[in-house]
Amino acid sequence: GVKRDNYDAVRSATSVAAAMNRMQDRLGTLEAGKAADVIVVEGDPRADLDAIAKVRMTFVDGRRMV
Repeated sequence: GVKRDNYDAVRSATSVAAAMNRMQDRLGTLEAGKAADVIVVEGDPRADLDAIAKVRMTFVDGRRMV
């Protein structure tokens, strides 16, 4: 569906999706003890959602991938 802003769209793909799949205890937010696959992007996706396409670093299971 349509989201009201970029922040809401990012949450929909992360914490909201984890909660809908009853996995919020393991996924969806950056917290100690949770699985951590993270991307570092150029820019602020809250201001410009296209920043998500400008990946600068990727971390899988807490380890930086090259």
